[in-house]
Amino acid sequence: MNNFQLTAELPVGCYMKKSICIIILLSFLACKKSEVPVIYYTDNNVVAHRGAWADYHLPQNSIASLRKAIEMNCAGSEFDVWLTQDDSLVVTHDPNYGGHKVERSTYAELAKTRLSNGEILPTLRQYLAAGAGQNQTILFLEIKSMTYKDEVMNHITDKVTNLVNDMQMQVHIIYTSFHFSALQRVHQNIPNAKTFFLGGGYAPDYIRSSGISGLAYDIDTFYKHSNWPQIAKNDNLSLCAWIVNDNDQFQWLYNNKFDYIITDEPNNLFRWIDKMH
Repeated sequence: MNNFQLTAELPVGCYMKKSICIIILLSFLACKKSEVPVIYYTDNNVVAHRGAWADYHLPQNSIASLRKAIEMNCAGSEFDVWLTQDDSLVVTHDPNYGGHKVERSTYAELAKTRLSNGEILPTLRQYLAAGAGQNQTILFLEIKSMTYKDEVMNHITDKVTNLVNDMQMQVHIIYTSFHFSALQRVHQNIPNAKTFFLGGGYAPDYIRSSGISGLAYDIDTFYKHSNWPQIAKNDNLSLCAWIVNDNDQFQWLYNNKFDYIITDEPNNLFRWIDKMH
C-alpha cells in the first residue's frame, strides 16, 4: 500500500471535514477489501504437472507433490479430478486406480490402495485444503470423465464448483478440461472463473466467443498453428502449453510470451529462467 502525505494548507475549519472524508474513504476501502480478497501470486510461469514429483520421488497428484510445488514457489500446480460411483470427488490422473475403474468404484474401494508414499488417495476437499492458506501457487484443476454426455459433465462440474465455493477457494483455482461443456458450465456457476480449454481443436476466436478464458494446448498444436499465440494475445486470452520439458521449447514459449508452462520438471524450467535473467 502506498503512503500518502497530506501537504495542502487548509483553514482550521476544513480539517474536521477532511478527517471525516478520510475516515469514510478508509471505511469504504476496508469494506471493499473484505468483499474481494486480494491474492498476490508468484511472478513466474512455472506450473508443476501433477505437482512437483519427478525430482523428489513423490507420487503424482499427491498432496505431498502439491506441497512441494508450493514450497518451490511455482506459479501453479496442476491436478486431475474424477467423480466416483458414490459421488466422491477424488484426485488422480488415470481412469483406473488400484485395479478399479474410478468412475465405477466407491471411494472406500479405491482408498484401500495407498499412494507409493503411504498417502490415502486424496479427495478434492483434502487437496484444496492443502492448497489453501497460501498465495503463491494457483491450483490448476482439471475436470475429467470418460463420458461426454452433457448431463453427466454438468453433474460433475456442479459438484466441483459447489465444493470450491463452499471452501471459498474461487480465487485460487484455474479450471481446465478437455470437456468444453464442463468449462461452459463452470462459467454458469461462477461467471468470473478462469477456464482453460485443453483440447487443442479450437482457434482462439472460437475460444473467446465461447467465454473461455484461455488456451492450454499441447505445444505441438501451437507449433502447427504458430499464429495462434499472437491472435490469443490480441483477444486477451491467456496462453498455456503442456507438457514441456525441453529447453528449446521453453525458449519458443518465452519468445511468444506464454503466461504458463506446464512441465514435469519445474526445477529444470526454474534453472532455465535463471539463466535467461
